[in-house]
Amino acid sequence: MAPSIAYPASPPQTPISFSLKPQKSISVDVVEIIEEEDPLDNERARLRRHLGLSNPNEPPCETPQIQPLFFIERVPDTKGVTCSLPGCTQGIQHGDLRFALNPGMGGDTWFRSSSDYYHIPCFSTLADFTNPTYLNLIHPLTRHTFKHRGLKPSSVLDGSYLVPCGVERLILEWKYTRAIALDKRDGVYDENLYRLDPSVHDLLYKAGSAGYWPEGRPAGLDQYEYYVLLKMCAVNEGDGWNLFEQFLGKGEGEGRDLSEVLRGWERGFRLAWGREADNEDRKEGPPLLSPTAVRAIRRLSAIPTPQVGFNRLYC
Repeated sequence: MAPSIAYPASPPQTPISFSLKPQKSISVDVVEIIEEEDPLDNERARLRRHLGLSNPNEPPCETPQIQPLFFIERVPDTKGVTCSLPGCTQGIQHGDLRFALNPGMGGDTWFRSSSDYYHIPCFSTLADFTNPTYLNLIHPLTRHTFKHRGLKPSSVLDGSYLVPCGVERLILEWKYTRAIALDKRDGVYDENLYRLDPSVHDLLYKAGSAGYWPEGRPAGLDQYEYYVLLKMCAVNEGDGWNLFEQFLGKGEGEGRDLSEVLRGWERGFRLAWGREADNEDRKEGPPLLSPTAVRAIRRLSAIPTPQVGFNRLYC
């Protein structure tokens, strides 16, 4: 038999009495958390209205009398200008590349006499270049486009405002490849819209290479422009260097930002010509350029000017 275990007896229970007292009321105020607005949102909306694009929750915009365009140009060799981006305190120095929004948002939209100027990265924070509408408005300022900017031939015959060959080819190729990527993204890509005549394609992409033998001037291309594309703006330097591979990189897709591409060109330009490095160059270190690259960048630094009057080359 299991041994018995005597547990101690429970102590007598004492009745417990308590009373409920009213508690003090606690007031909880609902605090509305308002996200801080991006100070540039108003400027982006202002740009959209300037382009004739409606903003959300706003009535439709009127079509502008003159379509604003985004020109990339060189600051002429005069005093620099201020950047129009709110909050930017850095000036745009002569010789630098800049965006010129023409006509400007603060000027008369009936004429191209006014422009707003921006650093390349600053304007890229306002304009959405993943939107085809914005992308199509980009134009390098060249012998072909200066009149659309409202400039007279006398203002550019010495090369003022115009971009060099290398910048012209980089902008146009960046715009071309970005447009293809956006069309593929949106499911509207049509290869026929981007197909070039074989002779034009070879001139644009093979000129300057050792194995390229032109078969004659493509139809519709005057003698001067043919020379510019064949010699001055050729993207190859023999078989050892290519402008697009150096600054645009390889591969498909949207690729590098335009500001990054042009920043790379400006660094390479300074190094090729032995110019003093700026603060950003010192942070990043100089790019490595072969003697072939230096020779090519110097050649692509030339600026083709318009053929006007006695400056015209006749066929």
